[in-house]
Parts: sequence; structure tokens; C-alpha cells
Amino acid sequence: MTWTQRALSILLPLSLTSCAFFSPNPEDNTYQYLTGEGVESASPDQFEKALTRATDMAGGNYTVSAYPYTESYLKSLSNHQAHIRGFNPIEAQKYLESLQVKFNKGRTCFNFRYEVLRFNQSSELKNWQIILLDKTGLEYPLTWDKEDLKKAPVMTRVLRSGDNLEQWLGDGVACTTAEPQLNSGFGLKVKPSYVQFPFDATAKIYWEFPEIKIVDGKEVKVEGKKKSFKPYRGW
Repeated sequence: MTWTQRALSILLPLSLTSCAFFSPNPEDNTYQYLTGEGVESASPDQFEKALTRATDMAGGNYTVSAYPYTESYLKSLSNHQAHIRGFNPIEAQKYLESLQVKFNKGRTCFNFRYEVLRFNQSSELKNWQIILLDKTGLEYPLTWDKEDLKKAPVMTRVLRSGDNLEQWLGDGVACTTAEPQLNSGFGLKVKPSYVQFPFDATAKIYWEFPEIKIVDGKEVKVEGKKKSFKPYRGW
């Protein structure tokens, strides 16, 4: 191998590593998906991915995630179903109105999912309480959909450190009749019925993102004070 070949064999991995270190972070488009501006043709999956937040609690034994049912998300759901089912315009409008009545007419609703490892005391949806937090810190308790409370969680098994452990997966919709402004940031406080000592009994999920305001006719991103949250991993 010549000196040039040896030099290239050393520099090439370094170059690739440098690209990985300095690659830009993906743009946070949460604000656009909350307002629906510029994402009118986005799919329901794209809305869910952009709007979902997740966190771990109970020493990593529980994972929770949630996303809000925004007006723009419901329109995306309606358009998707209209395309699949071949709705005519009148049918499509009726379907959209039914979604609006269920999820955001005089209310604020969230889709909530949880994973519970080991502790069946928190395996059912009724074992969970969630509270909406607005930007000012005001709290709004959420109420579970009655039909969702009847659903049994899915029980699976996972291997952890050689142990075959039970795991429960569940989900549900929770709503409040309050309608706080979400476009400036918000959060959820999550409380299961059981968390083992010495871990915190509650966890918080935050939706934080640059808020876009018009200043002198131009769009300006306004950063808020950051709290901690984890991006959604999915089941």
C-alpha cells in the first residue's frame, strides 16, 4: 500500500465521523403541525410522529407517550378515511364533523399509550391519571373515554437480563372540557396507581418548540425555556 493509499484509509473514516458529529439536527416542526399551517397535505402518521412525546418512569419499567387531537390532525384523519372508503363530499364532511364532536368541540383530547413492565398494579388504563398543564402551570384533569376503560391491556413477555418478564401495553383517549392555548407549549402530568420505591410517583411530558410570531411582517421563532422530554420511540 502506497503512502497516499494509507493516508486515504485513515482520513476517510475521520471524514465520515466528522459528518456524523456535525450533521444538523432535524427541524422542529411541532408548531406547524399544531396549527396545521403548511402541512395541509400531511398524512395522519406524519401528524402523530410530529406531535407525539414520550418519557420513561418507575426506573425504566414504565414508558408513556401521548399526542393531542388537533383540528388539523382530525382533518388529516378525515381525508385519509374518505380516500380509503371512497366517501363523497357530503359523507366526508359528516365524518369530519363526527371526529370534531368526539375530540375537540368544546374539549381538548389526547391519545395516551403506556407500557408497563413487571408491575400489574398499573397494567390497566383505570390505573392511570393524567392532567393537562398549560404554559402558565394551570392544571386540567383529564377524563378517560368510558369505552376505552373497558378494554383489556395486551399482555406480552420480554427478556431483560436473562429474565422472562411480563409486560402490559394499553392505550386510551382522555379529554377535558377546558380549551387552553396549546400553540405556546404545554405538558401532561402522568400518575399511575403504583410506582415502586424509591422512584417518583408522577412523571411529566412536555411539548416545547419554537413558537412562530410575526414581527415587522416576518416570521420569527420564539424559543421558550426548555424542560426535559424524550422523543417517541413507539411500541
